[in-house]
Amino acid sequence: MMRRFLLSIFLFCIAFATQAQQNRIILNLNRDPAGLFKSYKFYIQEVEDKRVLPGAGLGKVVALGKEVPVSLPATAEKELFSYWTFLAPKKDPSHLPLYVTVKELSLNEKRVGPNKVTGEVKLNVKFRWYRDMEPVELTGYLTSATYTRPEQDYDYQKLVKQLLDQSLAHFQKWMVSNTGKNPALARNLVLVFKEIVNAASEDTVFYSPKRPLIWDDFKVRTGKPGSRYAAAVFTSFGYEGRSYPKDNDLVVEIGLKTFMVKSMSWGRPESRNAGTLRHEQIHFDITRLVVEKFKERLRKADLTIQDYDSEIQYQFLEAFREMNRDQEQYDGETGHGLNAGAQAAWDKKVAAQIAAVYEVQ
Repeated sequence: MMRRFLLSIFLFCIAFATQAQQNRIILNLNRDPAGLFKSYKFYIQEVEDKRVLPGAGLGKVVALGKEVPVSLPATAEKELFSYWTFLAPKKDPSHLPLYVTVKELSLNEKRVGPNKVTGEVKLNVKFRWYRDMEPVELTGYLTSATYTRPEQDYDYQKLVKQLLDQSLAHFQKWMVSNTGKNPALARNLVLVFKEIVNAASEDTVFYSPKRPLIWDDFKVRTGKPGSRYAAAVFTSFGYEGRSYPKDNDLVVEIGLKTFMVKSMSWGRPESRNAGTLRHEQIHFDITRLVVEKFKERLRKADLTIQDYDSEIQYQFLEAFREMNRDQEQYDGETGHGLNAGAQAAWDKKVAAQIAAVYEVQ
């Protein structure tokens, strides 16, 4: 009697387990070696499930004459990470670490007539990566498919896998077509400097070691009202910037120009001699040397791809202040050119520095 009772319990457990299996469909995302990516430069770093109802569930399908839940064996984060990592294994640590956000992944069916079932499968994913711990949005993939089928066994696994394969193939294609074109994929920032030396205009002389100042560059032939000095040259510098992606880099090209303005530079007629002109030339040379200091500031600055422009502007202002200090120091030590010994020392020092700048260019 006891054996018969135990056997009844055992049969009841088997029946209950079978019923539980029938009340849920589990989709196993089988790995097919034929689906492996042949060429790619990314790997899956993380998958996050941001659906309204995260977890393993996908929706409901019609099976065995009724609607039953359909789900993955484990959470979507775990299953999709495992599946996509299989398709594109991590081979090179220098490849792009890809973060995938699942906004939607669902599979739902309903009976619409005798032996007639309609279904819809949806997928919405976003791709991003982190550069300097800041998220960089890349692209997304949004798709859905509807179908009608007779009420019989159906290959749901093939349906879901097809969408997952397409999403990763979409990203691979996007990355290939955007590498070297889209700054979002740039891994490093590269500074490139160019000196702008335009032909002398009617009112501007651009710095060139081969073209020293002449007195005709000083358009004003009278002294500044209230000034006791013999001459003054108005010099300054500026930059033009542009950026463009190249391979895995973002190239920031900075065009630098050093110039003097003729209409703002003056010299008294009685003071237009070689010594005074040489003093003003050194002022122009000092401005050119500050441009080199500006370049060095940028090389040492913490420039990021996310925000390099504001740092460049800040360093430009700092270099401009430095130029004013250097010019004041020069005039102070030479007595505005009246101290012959100090003037000779500055001539020699600045000439050597200018020669060094153009030797390495």
